[in-house]
Amino acid sequence: MAPVYSKINTDDKRRIYESYVRGEDYVDVARLLNVKRTTAYNIVKRTEQNHGQIERPRGGHRHAKVTDAMRAVIRAVVEEHPDFTIRNINRELRTSLPQSPAISQTTISGILDGLLVTTKKLENAPAERNSDRIKQQRHAYATWLMHEVQETEFIFIDEAGINIWTKRTRGRAVRGRRAVRVVQGRRGPNLTMTFAVSNVGGLIYHELTEGGMTGQRFNEFIGTACRLYHPLNACFGIDNAPAHRQAVNLPLPQNFSVRYLPPYSPFLNICENAFALWKGNIKDNLAEVRDQLLREDHQQRMAG
Repeated sequence: MAPVYSKINTDDKRRIYESYVRGEDYVDVARLLNVKRTTAYNIVKRTEQNHGQIERPRGGHRHAKVTDAMRAVIRAVVEEHPDFTIRNINRELRTSLPQSPAISQTTISGILDGLLVTTKKLENAPAERNSDRIKQQRHAYATWLMHEVQETEFIFIDEAGINIWTKRTRGRAVRGRRAVRVVQGRRGPNLTMTFAVSNVGGLIYHELTEGGMTGQRFNEFIGTACRLYHPLNACFGIDNAPAHRQAVNLPLPQNFSVRYLPPYSPFLNICENAFALWKGNIKDNLAEVRDQLLREDHQQRMAG
């Protein structure tokens, strides 16, 4: 006895229909596959009605509701509005594609997972960061740098704030329990580390001070770097921070000059990479001595 039509596998259905398309006797093929004549006739008829599709999609009206156009809109919305909630994304999708089927917020979440979109901490970026004016300044700076790099040594200077309270914000704990760290009830002093990093000599000078950076401190740092380091021809590369604005007017030796980096371009300052490594090591090593440092600092303050 031949199997029921719904139990025939897709490959057998395809063999029957392909023999019909080639003009062969598909009934003989069906008989070899142990399929009844009427069943073979229904296979051919339904495949013709489905425009050559062997099996109709399953799942009714819920099948393949999400199209490539919908995914493209969702991706564009996330790129333009990274702070949108899933509800906002769904509302924007319905506005952009009113003819598309409505989908739930759970489906939106699944689409975002498929697009490898995750939630991250939002960072505020100035509107002019990538404006045409800033791009032109970066291009001019890069052109000048490539022209001068053969004869000039570049020394990049920048500062970064840190506190001995600096710590890692993520830890481990058994599932269902919070990761809790016991700490002292106060913060340590705010410190400022200043680096002078050369493209030839590496880190040539550094200075750790308590408090923030001021114009006087920055000018004194540059003066000290000039006295300790003696290149043939060097240029200090600094950003446009308020404390750096008077550096261009300093009476530097003839073999030193000052050049400001383009605005909103920290990636052009190699000190940023040095600070990233330095802070990473600080977080690793301070975990063992932080409490002792804070305790000693507190006792000194109370004694004073």
